[in-house]
Amino acid sequence: MNWKSIFGSKKSSSELKSEEFNDEYYDKQVDFYYSNLISSLILFTFKTDKLEKLAGPVFDPIFELESEIDYAFTPVLFETIFRKGLINNSHKLELLKFKKKTDNIPSEIWDWEFIDNHNTWIEIRKEADELLDKLGVSSREYSEDYTTVYDNKGNVIKKGGKL
Repeated sequence: MNWKSIFGSKKSSSELKSEEFNDEYYDKQVDFYYSNLISSLILFTFKTDKLEKLAGPVFDPIFELESEIDYAFTPVLFETIFRKGLINNSHKLELLKFKKKTDNIPSEIWDWEFIDNHNTWIEIRKEADELLDKLGVSSREYSEDYTTVYDNKGNVIKKGGKL
């Protein structure tokens, strides 16, 4: 049986993969990757009062701190930002060092009670703020430009401005 003809594709999966996920594919989304990286850094500048203001039924700030930075530093996405020149290559190493520091935050202090007062969090917050300054980012407002929120029935109740 010829599965390719049944599904209307004459290309192998490796041919499709190389066509779908090349530089051009990632280049189209570079503004999203950049926004995600900057938003991730901004989250790390916040104390609990600002983080709590972001909390909602579908937004857990502690989860977002951890997951958004992981996504922002996905190698192909991170590299696309530099390849397209949205951030100068001179900042790459410093950003990677910052990511390593966030990875090394002990699990026992990933909690509200430590964010404002623990030395690790204070240092991380200061470094995130300094990195944003070096990148020329003056705003410390968390961007929801690429965020869509759905209700429990799948209806869109909030859609980011760039979607």
